[in-house]
Amino acid sequence: MAKVKLHTGTGVFAVLANVCRNPQEALKQFVENAADAVEEAGISGGHISIKLKYEPVGSGRAESTLKSIIIEDNGVGMAREKMRQVLYRIGDSEKINLALRGEQGIGILAFALIAEELHLASGIEEGKPSACLVLKRSWLKSGHADIIAHCPSHEHKRRGTTVFLEGILPEIAPQLSKAQVKDYLGQQFTSDLRANLYEMTISDDHEFEQIHPQHFRGVKVMSTGLPLGRTGSAFLELYVLPWETNDAAVSLYGRGGTRICALTDLADFKEVPWADRRLDGYIRCDRLKRTADKTAIVQDQTFNVFAAKLRKLEPKVQELILKVSAESQEQRFNVVLSRTSRLIDRFLRYREQGKLTDLSLVSAATTRKRDADKSMKPEPKAQVAEPKKHEWRVPTRAPHIRLYSPSPEQSTYRSWYDPGLEAICINREHVEFLLSQRENRRCMRYLFTIWAKESLLQEYGANAERIADEMVGVLAEAEPLIW
Repeated sequence: MAKVKLHTGTGVFAVLANVCRNPQEALKQFVENAADAVEEAGISGGHISIKLKYEPVGSGRAESTLKSIIIEDNGVGMAREKMRQVLYRIGDSEKINLALRGEQGIGILAFALIAEELHLASGIEEGKPSACLVLKRSWLKSGHADIIAHCPSHEHKRRGTTVFLEGILPEIAPQLSKAQVKDYLGQQFTSDLRANLYEMTISDDHEFEQIHPQHFRGVKVMSTGLPLGRTGSAFLELYVLPWETNDAAVSLYGRGGTRICALTDLADFKEVPWADRRLDGYIRCDRLKRTADKTAIVQDQTFNVFAAKLRKLEPKVQELILKVSAESQEQRFNVVLSRTSRLIDRFLRYREQGKLTDLSLVSAATTRKRDADKSMKPEPKAQVAEPKKHEWRVPTRAPHIRLYSPSPEQSTYRSWYDPGLEAICINREHVEFLLSQRENRRCMRYLFTIWAKESLLQEYGANAERIADEMVGVLAEAEPLIW
């Protein structure tokens, strides 16, 4: 066993606070190191696994708590000499002043944000025993670590590294569930996973599951390399969603396939098309250098060339967003419109046959039975009066419904009837239609309400038009409450 003196001091936790803002970011430091080791090994069949180990809480209870996390890779590994070099450089004044520009060694201290102890077993050659680097949270104040030549608990005989994070801090354990870690790593390592540079799996005391790259919604509109001259190249893959979503973003990835930030986090790309909430995807550029806190980019010559190339793409990207979004909405609206027409036809058929009241009674009886089952109390049989059939003044049928951009005088209306076309025209620019079209059933209800409005206007005349149109607005606003 070799004792190693560290130059951690009181500033080390200030550095860690810059590197990792949450436990998932701290865990990513070790997965990122594993990805670098696999990439450096230059092998096919690279693999990184993450295992979450639990233990029961108390006796005779089904609950359990996260006690350790194991990250394993088949990368280049580290010899004992390399471990010493890493430890000698941890948290020294030069690195604290530089505030982490990606030099090897700083990220290893991220264990202290997750667990009480770090045991890093690593070997550089198949068949030879690994050495083990040991760090404990309680040792950081005194500034020392151990390197064990033959660790009885963690030794292995293969090339690669296994990181054991033991004694997970209870306060952060809920933030490191399997689902949370899987989703987070799938997003953070999307570019490498999509390029199949290695396989990444995760387990929680059961079978290992593969971690898949982030799933991009919408239509792929661009997948291309971006030559940057002497500074290398970048690769981008962009998708367009049919409507805006709050979580749509273009993520920026750097060396090792790790996510740096959203593109719109950078001052140069806060405007459309990059800030358009219909644009999703990722860009990878290995030559970009991360800033001190690893959340942004050093604006050097490589970044300037990169930014200039992206700006040249902006008109094309904006054109694709508008084109694909419009096409997607039209296709989807045609499906919803067809379903709405069938709903209207069914409504008219049931109304003509006097079955609507029967349907209401069936629905009411079903509700009463459900409530009775819940309370387990018998309910007296309801006395149902003979339903009266409504007399409708004008025979109606399902008309054509079409989308239109309104004229200035029609812009405030949600819809209008065009007798020349014999069609109901929907104002496609009205905010209530834009909101309703994001969910099929809600859009169908909105269109049915429009149809009801226009049908009643044919009966009662144009004097009721404004009241009927405003009634549609009230129902649309109340949609989340009453349907």
